[in-house]
Amino acid sequence: MMNWSFQPILNSYWAVAVLALGLVLALWVRPSYRQLSAARRRALLALRCLLTLLVILLMLRPTHVSTQSKSQSAALLVLFDQTRSMQLPNASGDISRWEAQCNTLTQIQPLLADLNRDLEVKVYAYDAGIRSQVWQDQRLQMPTAAEGEQTDIGTSLHQAIEQELGKRLVGVILLGDGTQTAFQPEVEIYDAARELGNRGYPLYTVSYGPAGDGTQSRDVAVENLPEQYTVFVKNELPVRGLIRVRGYTNQEILVTLTVEDDSGTRQDVGQARVQASQDNQQLDVNFSYVPPRPGQYRLIVKAAEQPGELVTKNNQLSAFLTVLEGGLRVLYLEGEPRQEQKFIRWALDASPDIDLDFQWFPSRLRDSWPVPLGDTFTEGNFDAYILGDCDSLALGDENLQQLAAEVDRGKGLIALGGYHSFDPGGYRNTPLADVLPVDMDRFARQDFGQPDVARWHVPGPLVMLPARDHPVTMLAAPAENEQVWRGLKPLKGANRWAGVKDVPGIQLLAQSPDGVPLLVAGEFGGGRVLAFAGDSTWQWWRQGQSAVHRRFWRQIVLWLARRDDLTRHDVWVDLPQRRFSAGSRVAFTAGARTAMGDAIADAVLTASLRGPDGSTTPLRLSRQAADYAGTIDRLTRTGDYQIDVTAVDSAGQSLGTATAHFEVLDQDVEFANPAADPDQMAHLADLTRDAGGRAVAPEQLAALLDEIKQNPPELVEEVLTRWQLADTTWDAWSVLGVFVGLLTLEWFLRKRWGLV
Repeated sequence: MMNWSFQPILNSYWAVAVLALGLVLALWVRPSYRQLSAARRRALLALRCLLTLLVILLMLRPTHVSTQSKSQSAALLVLFDQTRSMQLPNASGDISRWEAQCNTLTQIQPLLADLNRDLEVKVYAYDAGIRSQVWQDQRLQMPTAAEGEQTDIGTSLHQAIEQELGKRLVGVILLGDGTQTAFQPEVEIYDAARELGNRGYPLYTVSYGPAGDGTQSRDVAVENLPEQYTVFVKNELPVRGLIRVRGYTNQEILVTLTVEDDSGTRQDVGQARVQASQDNQQLDVNFSYVPPRPGQYRLIVKAAEQPGELVTKNNQLSAFLTVLEGGLRVLYLEGEPRQEQKFIRWALDASPDIDLDFQWFPSRLRDSWPVPLGDTFTEGNFDAYILGDCDSLALGDENLQQLAAEVDRGKGLIALGGYHSFDPGGYRNTPLADVLPVDMDRFARQDFGQPDVARWHVPGPLVMLPARDHPVTMLAAPAENEQVWRGLKPLKGANRWAGVKDVPGIQLLAQSPDGVPLLVAGEFGGGRVLAFAGDSTWQWWRQGQSAVHRRFWRQIVLWLARRDDLTRHDVWVDLPQRRFSAGSRVAFTAGARTAMGDAIADAVLTASLRGPDGSTTPLRLSRQAADYAGTIDRLTRTGDYQIDVTAVDSAGQSLGTATAHFEVLDQDVEFANPAADPDQMAHLADLTRDAGGRAVAPEQLAALLDEIKQNPPELVEEVLTRWQLADTTWDAWSVLGVFVGLLTLEWFLRKRWGLV
C-alpha cells in the first residue's frame, strides 16, 4: 500500500502560500523581453516556472509512505533448572524436584516436537547461564542429573533472549524451583522479566518444590557472620551473627562459639540460646571473645541440628581472626569538631597496629565539666594520648593529674594547637604545665565566643620546616627531607607560646622560616611529650599528600610510645574474602613494608598453599608496582587452607613471613535454603502479564502448548518505508543541483541573448 501526502513547512499551507507569492513576485520582476522571439521568451518563462515549482515543492515537502509485508521467524523458548537444589524433594516428598521436572518435559516432548514444525522450539538448561539442548529424531537429548552450582535466573533469561535476536518470541517457558543463589548476577532477575514484558513476550513459569511454610523446608542456618576479624591481643572481640529459623517456631535452639588455634585445637568459648516466635525469622546471636595471645584463629558459630532438618551443612559458619601482637592503643581527647581531628583519625586508623579510641568534650556541654573519666587513665589502658582543642576545664585537675602521672610512668602525650589549647585553654595553671615542653602565660584564658587574642595566636600562612633530624620529622631521605617539607601547604595559623623550656632533653623539631616554634619534643619522667602549635596538617591530605600526612602522624605515635625502631619490617598477605564455594577463584595480594608503612620495593616474595590434608603447593606471584598478587583456581576439596608468604631483600636477607587462612565451604549454596520460591516465579510471570504471561501448574503445561498451537502468532511483519523530498543528504544535494542548474541555464541564455 502506498500513500502520498504533504508536510508543509511550519505545518501551515498558508505559510507556504504567502512565501510562494513572495517568491513569484521576486522571480518575475524582470526587464522587458520584447526584443526576443516568442520561442526564446517561452523558454525563459519555462525556466522561471520550473524554478518556482521546485521551491514550492520544497516548502510543501511531499512525502511518500509505503507498507510492505515481510515474513518473520518465530520461536518458543523452554528453560529448565539444572541446579543442585532440584535434587531436593518435590512438594509431594516422594520424588525429587528434578525427577518431577523431567517427568513434565517427557510428557510434553511430543507437543514440543509438533510445534517445532511451525516454530523454532529452543530448549535450554540453565544454572549460572544457559546451555542449548539438542533435538535428535524428534526427541530432546536431556542431561542425566542436576549438578549446577549456582542459579542465576535473570542472566539465563537475558542470554536466551539474546540468542534469539531478530526473531519473534511467542513465549518463554521457565521451569524450576524459583530460588536465586548467584553471588553476583550479571542481570537482575526482575530486570530480565521486565525486558521480556517490554518486548511484548509472555513468560510462563512452572514451579517445583515446597514453599517456605512447608514441612519439607524446616531448616536452621547460620548467616551474616563476618568473614574475618582483626584485633589486638587481650582485647575483647564482639562476635555477632544471625540464626535463620524455618519450621521450628517456639523451639529453643542452642548456638555455640568455638575457637580453633593454629595447632587445630578447638575450645568452646561461648553459648547462646535462641527461640523463634514466627516462621522464617532471623535472630541475633552475640558472643564475645578475648584472645590470649597473637596468632591466627578460626571462629566457628554452630547451631545445634534439629530433628527433621534436610540440610545441616548450613548449621555452622566460620570466620577467621587475626590477633596482632603489641598493638598500640591511643586515646584522642578533643573539644570541638574540626578538620584536623577527622584527618588525624583517618591517618591513624590506616595503621593496622594502632588502635585509636576517641572522646569528645564539646563546649555546649560545659555545664557538666569536668567530665568524669573513671579509669580512663589507669596504667596499661593506653600507650599514648593526643590532646586536641580542649579547654582545661573540660578535664579538670583530677583527670589532668592522672594524665600527667601516666606520662610519668612512661606513656606518650602530644598536645595540639587550637583556640582553647595551651595558653587560651588555661593549661598554665594545671598539672600539665610541668609535663609540656613549652612555657605558657600564667594569666591566659580565652573565653568561648571571644575573638582571637593576638598574643596567644600566630596568623598564617606559616611554612613549617624541620629544625633538626629526628624520627618525627623525617618524611623522606635526609637529602630530600627539607624539600618535601617546603612542598607542603603552610599552616593556617598556630598557637603562640611564651617560650620553649630551656631544660635538658627539650628539642625544637620544627619552626617557621622566621623562627616561630611549631613542634617541640621533650621528656617527663619515663614518658615522651610533644607540643604542636598547629592544627591544619589536614591540608596536606587535600593537597594530594595523604601518604606524607599518614607518615607524619604515624611517626609521632610510634615515637611517643617508644616504638620508633625503623629497622623493623613487616611481611603481609591480604585476602579480601575468606570463605569460598568449591571451584571458586581465590585472589590475594602480598608484600613487605617498613615500620613506617612504606613498601619495600626490592623485596622478593615466595608463596605456597597448604591444603586440608597438609600437602604444600607452590604458588605463582605476579609483580604489581611494589606489591605482589596471586590467584588460586578451582579448589574442589573442602576444608581449611593456608597461604604462606616469605620475603627476602635484594641481598637475600630474610624480611619475615606471613600467613593467611581461608576456607572452601563444605556446604552448597543450592542446598542452603531447601524451600522453593513459587511466589517469585509467579511474580516474574506477572511482570509480563500485559503480553499474556502467567504462572502455570506442571499439569497445565500441555494445555498451554495446545493453546499456542491453536493460536499461531502473526508471522507477517508490516514494514513501513518513508520518503520525503530532500530528506536525505543525497536527495538534498540532488535538489540543490537541479535548482542551481536551472538558475545557471537561465543566466547563460539571458547572457547569450543579450539580456545581461
